[in-house]
Order: sequence, then C-alpha cells, then structure tokens
Amino acid sequence: MGTSSSHSGNKDNKDNKGLLPSDYDGQQSKPEVSWQATKTGFSKYINGHGGSVSKTAKNYVKAAGGTAGLVNSSKSGIKGAINIGKLFSNIQQQGYQKTFDDLGIEYQGKSAKEICSGLVNYISDSADSKEDSVARIAAVNAMSKMYEYMENNNLELQSLDKVDNELMEQVLGTYVECYIWGRILNDLQYCLEKYSDDIDRTMKVEQEMKDYVSSKVKTTFQIKEIRDKIFGHHSIEDGIEALYEKCYSVLEDM
Repeated sequence: MGTSSSHSGNKDNKDNKGLLPSDYDGQQSKPEVSWQATKTGFSKYINGHGGSVSKTAKNYVKAAGGTAGLVNSSKSGIKGAINIGKLFSNIQQQGYQKTFDDLGIEYQGKSAKEICSGLVNYISDSADSKEDSVARIAAVNAMSKMYEYMENNNLELQSLDKVDNELMEQVLGTYVECYIWGRILNDLQYCLEKYSDDIDRTMKVEQEMKDYVSSKVKTTFQIKEIRDKIFGHHSIEDGIEALYEKCYSVLEDM
C-alpha cells in the first residue's frame, strides 16, 4: 500500500495519547471505543467473520478521540490541504508566474510533471512523524492528479491562469481522501499483515476502505457552506478545517 512499515499500530494506555499532537494539554476524555476493539473488529472483517469498512472507520474515529480529537491530530493533513487551496487561489488571482515565483518554484523550461513534483515539497515539507508521512503521500497523489488533469485536457502551463475550480476541487479532494484513508490504513496496517496471508484479500479490503472514505469526502465536499469558504478566497483555512471536521463526523456517525 505504501502508507506504512510494519508496526503494531496504536495501543490503548491510560494517557491515550497515541495520535495527539505534542503540544496537546492533556485534557482528553476516555474514547468511546478502544484501539483494541477497533483492531479486533477490523481483524474479523479481514477474515470474513463480520464487520465492515464503515464500522471500522467509525470505530477508528472514536478510538482516535472522536471527530475533535482526530482534527487536532491532523495538523499536517490540514496544513497540506490549506497549501493546495492557497496555491490555486493565488494562481486564479495573480497568475501562475507570480505564484510560482513567490513560492520559489522553478518553472522556466520545466515540464508539467517536473513542476507538479516540485510542488509536493510546498504542500508537505516534512516527513518527521507518521502523520507527516501520510500527508506527504497524499501530496504526491494530489500532484499526480494535477498532472493527469493537465495531460488529459492538453493544458499548457500558462493555461493554469484560466482554469476554473474544477481542477482545484479534483486535486484538493484527492489530497483529503488520500490523507484520511491513509491515516486509517496506516494505523491498522498491522491487522492486515498479521491476519491476512491472502494478498488478493488484503488488496480488496484496502480498496474497499479507500472507496468508502473517498465517497464520503466527495459528498462532504458538496456542502455549500464549505465550498463557499474554500472557493471564495477569503476563508480557505476555515473551509479546510470545516471539511476535515465534517468528513470525520460523517465517518464517526455512520
């Protein structure tokens, strides 16, 4: 899958700080669902003994401290999404040349593929933590989507100045989808490695989780209040955080 190396995943402890940021102040209530219960349920689903990807996602959010807790621990994911939003907003308002110049992105004589690769470092500039790594992979997938869009629509670099919100929505949506299912599968990867010796079954379960999360993100992205903030250029940060919060809430409440 590429989202993690083998590890035993998050564990329950009396402090329950598995996914919390380092500056968290310690005021966290006990999760409604334990990590052990989450992993046990997912393991049963992997082996065909009940459960579902929706139940796993629901339990995952609850075990991570609920919607609020998961938003708090998604700093790199939220930052990367905000960077994508600002990138396209700036291109739309001041053109790609000034935007890339301001960001220090080399574009003269560069192919679209090279430019998209360079933008990965702008979106996600570190991979120090497990969460950073998930955000980094999401950034790579998002820029691959941007390159794919440009290729499929025969867009030259200068055409970016005239592109509407469709490209931004596809790229941003890809990033958020990949980040969220990346977090889930990364933290539960140990279950797949321990309880499934069938590579086809493993890939099927992973794809089911990706498809499930992606469908929820796509639906959430259509909420007018969120879209107005993200595409309105004035409150991108608020819009991105609202998007994450609503996505996690939808997963938790299903």
